[in-house]
Amino acid sequence: MSSPTLETTPAAMDRRSLGLQAVLQRGVHQALLKWPDAWPLLRDAGHELSYGDCRQWVSTAREQLLADCGGQAVAIWMDKQALYAQCILATLFSGARYLPLDGAQPVERVQAIVADARPALLILDAAHAELWLQAQAQRRDPDTRPTRLLVLSEQTPALEAWADAWAEAQGRWLSPKLTGLPPGPALQEERIDPGAVAAILYTSGSTGLPKGVQLSQLNVLNFVSWAAQTLGLQHEDRLLNLASFNFDLSTFDLFAALQAGASVYISHESELRHMARLGELLEQQATTVVYGVPSTFGLLLRSGVLTPERQSALRHLIFAGEVMPKPLLQALAAQLPRDCRLYNFYGPTETNVCLWHPVSAEDLASDGPVPIGRPIRGAEVWLQDESGRHIVEEGHQGEIWVAGDCVTPGYWQRPDDANSHQHRLGRHATGDQGSWHRGSLLYHGRRDRMVKIHGFRVELGEIEAALARQSQLAECAVLALPGASGTRLLAAYVPREGCCVPGTLALKQHCASLLPAYMVPQQWVALAQLPKNANGKIDLRRLQALILDEEAAQS
Repeated sequence: MSSPTLETTPAAMDRRSLGLQAVLQRGVHQALLKWPDAWPLLRDAGHELSYGDCRQWVSTAREQLLADCGGQAVAIWMDKQALYAQCILATLFSGARYLPLDGAQPVERVQAIVADARPALLILDAAHAELWLQAQAQRRDPDTRPTRLLVLSEQTPALEAWADAWAEAQGRWLSPKLTGLPPGPALQEERIDPGAVAAILYTSGSTGLPKGVQLSQLNVLNFVSWAAQTLGLQHEDRLLNLASFNFDLSTFDLFAALQAGASVYISHESELRHMARLGELLEQQATTVVYGVPSTFGLLLRSGVLTPERQSALRHLIFAGEVMPKPLLQALAAQLPRDCRLYNFYGPTETNVCLWHPVSAEDLASDGPVPIGRPIRGAEVWLQDESGRHIVEEGHQGEIWVAGDCVTPGYWQRPDDANSHQHRLGRHATGDQGSWHRGSLLYHGRRDRMVKIHGFRVELGEIEAALARQSQLAECAVLALPGASGTRLLAAYVPREGCCVPGTLALKQHCASLLPAYMVPQQWVALAQLPKNANGKIDLRRLQALILDEEAAQS
């Protein structure tokens, strides 16, 4: 059987030949100049910034605040708001790399990331400046140069208690409007290497200290230009940003909007915690495009705020980041306008999006998994077995490998990392298992969640995929835990709202109808909700800790 058709990388062998055409910054520059000055670009709960206003703000910030940051990292730690996006754009135009930090992250984690990344500047709002200075005062290292601070806030930060730390960090406080600063010169197009790093996104740190994934100008532009063209984004589109800026999904919200001359509403963390408010935003903002993780859409659906009438403007709903359970997808589609298209995007941070699948009526009618699809433009994808052989036969599982313009340059400050070596060769081993089906890829879970039960290799994601087909469950996660006679399987689940809680026997029978006996979980725990990380994904580490703590308390 011949290999499925793959999209290969245009000009992958000579990226220099792409010149100015292949840099994100050029696309942003053209967008800021092209669209009407008064047309809204960024919105949040309290502000609206036009393309013209944003162009002037970025020019002033670049000239007056970031002039000496070129080629270095600039970290941003503040609540999610339009100002955050402005700082990202100003950082790019200063020739620096933006390093976004989630505003809800604990300060200890932020300290670890800043210590690892060594940014030239840390931009904060008043609340986060106080958190930072207090933590730094308690953890002062005389051998470490303090990170320079810039605080953007209308409110004067309470700095008296940390005056010494503020002085050492050469702290500077300004109004977000940059009041009193002379306006910067008009933004100019500059020749930039397409391989230059545009962003550094720190991963969740499942292996210990978080690692910063570098995204090049070409990586980001390859994805967002493809997405804007494929989805037919228009000047009139209104995007709703759900993802944190340290999550790669956010690159679509900001930069695809710019590509199309559209506007984007930056949702605050408080708005994301209340589904009724989020539903109101979708309706009030006349949102046409929304991109998020399935967990968020599941919460929206269960809250009852999604109806075809309230979301009548919605044209595209895109999900990524975790498996979309088929019952959830079917229920979601039923509550959206008939002409709203649904898409499954796939890709680890190290490649951003590299595969996509437009959901079809056939997908919605079947019980099978939603494909992760085919490669986007500028990506080459293949399956490889443990011996390195490429797998082309349908139904045979292998590890998903990716090459092309979507593959990032590797990890910040870690040139010796094994994956960084692969990235220098232009390829990435995802650690995900997949199989071919009708020319598209199906997802079969992570390789590193493989465990052995009674000598048999078991992929926990496969059990979760089977449980996701149980119509009475909203969410589920399977853990492999130590037991008296070896590894035991525990399934934690959230019953679907309006359904009776399924009994353990019914769940076991459901799994037994789809899986070998040794893959059926022995323990079942019903929860009101599963813990989530900052990106809205199920936090398996926290879930395991909760389960083990509860077991210890009962013993």
